Amino acid sequence: MSAEAKFKISSWNIMHGINLTEPPTNGMPVIQSADLKTGCEQLAVDVLAVQEIDQYQQRSHQLDQAEFISTHTKLPNYRFIPTLLGNPDEGKKNWQATSEADVDLANTNKSARYGIALFTRYPVRRWHQLDLVGAKVTTPIAIPGENGKPKLIWISDEPRAVLAAEVETELGLVLIATTHLSFVPGRNIRQLRTALSWLSQFDLPKVFLGDLNLPARFIQALTSWQRTPVIPTFPITKPKVQFDHILTSGDLITTEVQATKMPVGDHLMLSASINRIK
Repeated sequence: MSAEAKFKISSWNIMHGINLTEPPTNGMPVIQSADLKTGCEQLAVDVLAVQEIDQYQQRSHQLDQAEFISTHTKLPNYRFIPTLLGNPDEGKKNWQATSEADVDLANTNKSARYGIALFTRYPVRRWHQLDLVGAKVTTPIAIPGENGKPKLIWISDEPRAVLAAEVETELGLVLIATTHLSFVPGRNIRQLRTALSWLSQFDLPKVFLGDLNLPARFIQALTSWQRTPVIPTFPITKPKVQFDHILTSGDLITTEVQATKMPVGDHLMLSASINRIK
């Protein structure tokens, strides 16, 4: 292992492929696979965590977005885990939490699903998953409206999960985990604590990244893990708050941190190099 060994990692919330730079069609943001492809092809990372991924959803043209991302980023080793089955736009009456179902990860029936994924060019020794309980309330949330201005809608919280992989990186074996936590205040704090407690069982240096739906000051208060300098990632136009985070434990640190506007999604993509403390 070289003294300068490191790897590049990114967290990208694609919001099922929405392009907020294009004019809305019938009041709805544009979703085109070509925009997702453009974003994938401009990436140069070793590990990529992606949130809000569709699989065979009508709104995203029946595309398996995880397979599509793997192909166009040239990150062949990946896993998509659905957090719900059905259409996330239709509320709890029309979808089912995957923790309550017998889920075929291969999805041979091509059923509509939605979740998170982790991609890498490195070999993966083992995969791990933790299901997280969502809130039982409906909550107002800001979503992109016309002209990029946010509008409030009431939606039901979704089930969540943590996806972790034991990855053979330039720095040796590292546990890399990702999640997309609840937007419901309090519930996201509880989920973060549960996730960190679960990750503590793995006796490996760790990287934990994703859309945590918590500002940097909360992350600082809730964990002793090392974090990136504060860099706003949301909203994509005039970002004011950092909801996306890359945390490290053990002797790992982040350097070369940046937030990048991508062709799809409503967050900036957060990226960093992962190094060992010298």
